[in-house]
Amino acid sequence: MQNKKVREILDWLETAELYKLLYDLEHGSIHLKRLVEQRLEERNQHHKDFCATCSADIDATNTNTYTMIFGPKDFRKKATFCGLDCLETFLMSVKDIKK
Repeated sequence: MQNKKVREILDWLETAELYKLLYDLEHGSIHLKRLVEQRLEERNQHHKDFCATCSADIDATNTNTYTMIFGPKDFRKKATFCGLDCLETFLMSVKDIKK
């Protein structure tokens, strides 16, 4: 899916959906908040599915996998690795980028 801006997404919505969204916003945005939280959780879980370096499938039962949380406090990112070699490769490429 292409990256879309909220403004572009609103153009795609039917009039009835826009009224539902407006009603929700006027009444505390409970449904919208829940939907956004749900989508973010789905995306946060996605990093666990494959290795960030080699794209190999991650076996959830394997104890030799590693997950790293990095980035500024207000914009954390997660990456999962299938082994130490992929973690080391990732760290080396981050060091190269920082130079």
